[in-house]
Amino acid sequence: MTNQTRLDTSRANAARVGNVLLGGKDAYDLDLRVAEPLLDSQFAVALVESRRFARRAVEHLSNEHQVRQVVELGCGFPLPPDIGAIAARANRAARTLYIDNDLLAVTHAHALLREPQTFVAKADLTDTAAVLTQITTVMDTTAPLAVCLSGTAELLADAPVVLESLTRELPPDSWIILSHITNEPFWHDVGRAVEVLGSAGIAYHPRDRDTITAMLAPYRLIDPELIEPHRWRPADTIHDALRSLRPEPWGLSAYAAVGQLRA
Repeated sequence: MTNQTRLDTSRANAARVGNVLLGGKDAYDLDLRVAEPLLDSQFAVALVESRRFARRAVEHLSNEHQVRQVVELGCGFPLPPDIGAIAARANRAARTLYIDNDLLAVTHAHALLREPQTFVAKADLTDTAAVLTQITTVMDTTAPLAVCLSGTAELLADAPVVLESLTRELPPDSWIILSHITNEPFWHDVGRAVEVLGSAGIAYHPRDRDTITAMLAPYRLIDPELIEPHRWRPADTIHDALRSLRPEPWGLSAYAAVGQLRA
């Protein structure tokens, strides 16, 4: 993800393209041209179901594990209900911190995210020290927090290293909410998406199950552990504006899990 210091509207933007693929309308013509050939692909289905998973996961941790602090790394362009609104419905005192290194996404988040106890910060996601500074400034690090990395790790060339570095510094009992696009099983659609995004200057990095499993090794995964996102507690939600695109028995080119940092 490019660490921008000023808005650049001369080329496609990952946050805007992602917004289109999730059903949003916050994009320019150049973003629509990138997103259009991917709209009916298995890649788009995986993105939508990954976002639905992230919402269910936040709702589950809020209601079942009393998690009151959520940090979303790579917030992109929010689509209602955003995860802060979901956390706030469970507890009005819940805090949500959105961090992105894209100035456009941060500016957009500042304009749209108005729930109480909501904070937005710009930081290079590969700079663990900068991310932790933002977390410790806003969050109570003596209490558990959940880090949401959904739709973001694929944009980071060294995501496994970034997550490992961040995990080492997280407070005890912290949670991870992770979804990740993979080449399995719809390698053709995902490969085509990588090409289309790459041609627009958006580097994209699907990863296989073994790599994703290794990224989650420091965490104790809760049931159903690492699984396709549409199969992760599919009925465990009451707040979701995104329509499911994939019946549960069908495959999907993504994995998802929720886990708690091992003692």
